Amino acid sequence: MEKRHENALTDVLETVAFNGFASVPKWRVTRWYGQVNLTVNIRRDLRDRWKALISEELDWSEVPTLRMAEVHGSLILMNKENFFSDKE
Repeated sequence: MEKRHENALTDVLETVAFNGFASVPKWRVTRWYGQVNLTVNIRRDLRDRWKALISEELDWSEVPTLRMAEVHGSLILMNKENFFSDKE
């Protein structure tokens, strides 16, 4: 992965950390990794980078679970288990 792509990915993960979610086109993620499809290895690497960002760079005591969903050609990343809570 090129350095500029690592920086862009870090920006996306920081957005997830502070806003709760982020969306990025799936083609962009696969291009960053030099792949054609969104593979299990890409998902694993995203989770590893997420854990490193949260625990090492942001120094949070607890690492929220990173959730991923493919929606209409985009990869939605979320950091909350119950993103749509019943409470308002």
